[in-house]
Amino acid sequence: MTPTLNAVLVTGGGGFLGQALIKLLLGDDHCKVTVLALPHEAVPATWGTRVHVVRGDVTCLDDVAKAAQGCGHIFHLAAMVGDSGTYAQHERVTVGGTANVLKVALKQGAAVILTTSICAYGDAIQRGICAEDTALGVPQGPYGAAKQGQERLAWQFKAEGGKVCVVRPANIIGPGSGPWLLDAAHALRQGLPALIGGGRGNAGLALVDNVAAFLLLAARTPQAYGQAYNVNDGLPITWQRYFTDLAALMGAPAPKSIPRVLAYLGARVAEPLFRRFMPRSRPPVTREALNLVAWDNRFPNDKARALGWHPTVSYEQAMQAIKQDILARGL
Repeated sequence: MTPTLNAVLVTGGGGFLGQALIKLLLGDDHCKVTVLALPHEAVPATWGTRVHVVRGDVTCLDDVAKAAQGCGHIFHLAAMVGDSGTYAQHERVTVGGTANVLKVALKQGAAVILTTSICAYGDAIQRGICAEDTALGVPQGPYGAAKQGQERLAWQFKAEGGKVCVVRPANIIGPGSGPWLLDAAHALRQGLPALIGGGRGNAGLALVDNVAAFLLLAARTPQAYGQAYNVNDGLPITWQRYFTDLAALMGAPAPKSIPRVLAYLGARVAEPLFRRFMPRSRPPVTREALNLVAWDNRFPNDKARALGWHPTVSYEQAMQAIKQDILARGL
């Protein structure tokens, strides 16, 4: 029997993926949804009274315990996102926050659906296909290192008797996407190179609504626990195709490309300077970003499909939604 979700906590619910997930959760009138949000974090007005918002910080154990009270499932999405910031900052927020969530979950017997990232594969991405049993490679930045840290905690939690499903989304696109819409739109408008080596590799795209649907399915499926899952749409879309389509929606020039060797040279020079002197600013190029856009993204989704999941929102539908977002934001 598929378990019902009577009361759930979503950390990071006000974020890009979190909002898509909560929209699905609210489709069940019997599900009580709680979100742990930062003290001054804006939350959608459309939630109304359907979502109980607890103000706090995932790095504070007491705040997590307060928000999780009475919840049988915890969707843990909160993390420091992107390739700016120091290793210590990512460790404190992403890994420390996950430790708190798992500690609370173990104490009250809650099941955890943990969202990490394909960035956890590190430089294994550069060497070929990354199925779920692929050994994790060397992390390419603080974001990937923190994602590996989350997964180490998850498997320790499992060994202690906890129920956890680890979800590794690929490159999530959709309205409001930070790296693959807002940052990409800025680069395209400025005429900065968006493609590396011509962008011929697969972009490993995952549409946000499809990822949210998998999270919900995993929470409701007993055999998903104790497992890790790649989630991406399996589309034959290259980086060159995606960034060209995005530029066309914006009325921006076609994306420019630079050789891979020059991109990595730029990252080697710029990244250490930004991490030391401007840790709040995103470096113009990072090894973390290049680990995705400069290579062929191959993350089989067979395991997710075997669980009963399949993408229901098409690339064309996603690009139409992105177009409306571009118009609304004036990008």
